[in-house]
Amino acid sequence: MPILSDGSLYVPSDWTKVNPNNGQFMKGHEPMNKGRKWDEWASKKSQRKMRKGWKNLDKYRNCNGRADTAGRCRKEVVAVRNNGEYHIFDYVGAAAEWLGGSRENVGRCCRENQSRREKKHDWAPGFSKGTSRVNTDHQYKGVRFYFAADPIWMEKIGHDII
Repeated sequence: MPILSDGSLYVPSDWTKVNPNNGQFMKGHEPMNKGRKWDEWASKKSQRKMRKGWKNLDKYRNCNGRADTAGRCRKEVVAVRNNGEYHIFDYVGAAAEWLGGSRENVGRCCRENQSRREKKHDWAPGFSKGTSRVNTDHQYKGVRFYFAADPIWMEKIGHDII
């Protein structure tokens, strides 16, 4: 035991490996159950509960790991007005800035036009009831958006596909 210069006895406290401010384990702490089997440190009842918890984690945790649009390569976007005028942008965000809108809606418009889904209306003038039509004229703020790789936008501006 160390003796201080004033002659008093100093007894150092044991290192608890726990931060006294927030209760977190300090760096270098080794858990008491490291390298042990469940049978060595947990009762059968506890093991059942732990097994159930791990199963729920596997079942409900986000399997994708990231957002669907995160880290994707940029795609060129074409904005087409009703008079045939068009603008080409490097990516969806630039088209949204030009229009003063949101990139999510511009991207949705591009995907809707690319998917060529059928219109949800049952009937329209010039069509008999029950016929389906493919819609490639989705708009956002009065402008139609297409991916540049999708050849349908060339038809919309009145040019032949090259």
